[in-house]
Amino acid sequence: MANHFSNAAKKGLSRMGDLILPASGEFPKYSDVAGLQYLDELVVNAPKEDIDSLNLLLTILSFMPTFILKWLIGKMATSQSNPSNGFIGVTFRQLDVGLKGLVFTTYYGEKINPNYTGKTPEQLVDFKINRIVD
Repeated sequence: MANHFSNAAKKGLSRMGDLILPASGEFPKYSDVAGLQYLDELVVNAPKEDIDSLNLLLTILSFMPTFILKWLIGKMATSQSNPSNGFIGVTFRQLDVGLKGLVFTTYYGEKINPNYTGKTPEQLVDFKINRIVD
């Protein structure tokens, strides 16, 4: 499988994830459990241009100071209740949905960090898939 994401991009996603999903009670912080090595599987059907753009964005996030990342996350969150259809508001809403989707998918998904040994977020929320076979 192709290696779409650079180490810097994975670091950027990990930094954002730790700010969005820090350790809380029994729940581990994002970087402890996230299955970042499975990112390529998540985007296998995405257009190459989208993957390249996401890789660039995540790489840029890896170099930003923490206070700017916190500001960005705050702007992304408040953009959801902002009725503005301008370029800035729309961009923050797209970032909110896209980045949080990626963060939550790699945190709560089946494929987690193989080095993680504690209870998984799936186990902590008592999530089980009930498959019925005909």
